[in-house]
Amino acid sequence: MTAIDESATYARSTTLREASLTQDLLGLRSTVADVLLSHAGRVVVDVSDLDRPSSSAVAALLWAKRSCARAGVEFEVRGARTSNRDVLRRCGLRLGDGGRQ
Repeated sequence: MTAIDESATYARSTTLREASLTQDLLGLRSTVADVLLSHAGRVVVDVSDLDRPSSSAVAALLWAKRSCARAGVEFEVRGARTSNRDVLRRCGLRLGDGGRQ
């Protein structure tokens, strides 16, 4: 988890990796909880290290998106590979990176 300052908005960032997906999904839950408890910032998830998002990863991302939406917190997925973009978009996930998704 890394704190980054982007456009004067505090963002909490986490990365999902194939090799450590179980731990990373726990980290995602923790990141979302921290942001929701502090009522500040936004959540950014980097998925560039995922070859193919598993159903567990997609479910966790959708949970995080819904949790953030209920609290009025911005949520964004970044770094989706070309082969994963359509899957994530169809699931309703907002993709970032300014078009370099």
